[in-house]
Amino acid sequence: MIIDQNFYGNSVPYKLSELIKKVQTLFPDLYHSNSILKDISIESCATIQKANKQDLVFIENPKYIKYLKNIKVGCIVIDPKHSTFVNNKNSFLICKMPRRIFAFCLSLISPGNHLPASESKISRNATIKKGVILGKNVSIGKGVIIGENTVIGNGVIIDESSEIGSNCTINYSHIGKNSLIYPGARIGTTGFGFNFDDKGVYKFPHRGRVIIKNNVEVGANTTIDRGSLGDTVIDDNVMIDNLVHIAHNVCIGKGTIICGQSGIAGSTVIGENVILGAQVGIAGHLKIKSGVILSARSGVTKDINKAELMGGFPAVPIMQYRKQKATINRITKQYNKKKK
Repeated sequence: MIIDQNFYGNSVPYKLSELIKKVQTLFPDLYHSNSILKDISIESCATIQKANKQDLVFIENPKYIKYLKNIKVGCIVIDPKHSTFVNNKNSFLICKMPRRIFAFCLSLISPGNHLPASESKISRNATIKKGVILGKNVSIGKGVIIGENTVIGNGVIIDESSEIGSNCTINYSHIGKNSLIYPGARIGTTGFGFNFDDKGVYKFPHRGRVIIKNNVEVGANTTIDRGSLGDTVIDDNVMIDNLVHIAHNVCIGKGTIICGQSGIAGSTVIGENVILGAQVGIAGHLKIKSGVILSARSGVTKDINKAELMGGFPAVPIMQYRKQKATINRITKQYNKKKK
């Protein structure tokens, strides 16, 4: 993964052997063993799906083990309980709590303490209203309107003819053309990425961005978290209502509509032209096929691989959901009669 230097500064490469030595020293209770195929320079960190030959990756969720067969990366951090999957195609760092070790390595390779030096580029045709705070190295395109008291963080890019409402905060983001961000939106916030170790809670470093493409609407007081590894992506012509939460690394396909108070957990991928009714909840690391419609207050707990109308919790095809409701109502009525 290429960590955006515009937001996070230059990465600090480490020899693999040096990185492993630091882990051995600082986490002796977690370290198990290692297998170095080649002592290369680790230059970045990535998800296992998008890594290249000099990236560090980790596997904690068993659903990602399938990628081990065909990838070629710098090194894989993996739990001892999955050590049977270790092969001679890659280097491995075998330790307990792979996410904790990976988070430590990521903080070394990308400290994230960048202070932009270059000048901002603000179009003469942009409208910057009263109370706006602009960070360094921002790019504001032709015809952009930024409402009162909005804060635009360092390095943010807003393309031409987009409008940002009042009292928004936008960080670590690139917003495309002709997009409309309603008042109070929070874009580019750190995701809710944390875990536990023997010292308590630790935060997982976030080194991704939010990419909002063209002709997108983001409703009032909606929050879109930036990616932890990789980006959170909102594709063209997506319509997002008020009070929606989109977590880190979510990808939303073209033409999708998301109604108010819905929440999408991290790393879920939603296809094109999907419709989410009000107060829909979608768990993390799922895939929703293009064309799916989720009725209001649906709860999605597994992948949806067929384009159809779904409802209920857990979400099922709508006719099945209606039959379930009818059956429950009938049983309840029978129970109440017997009780009397």
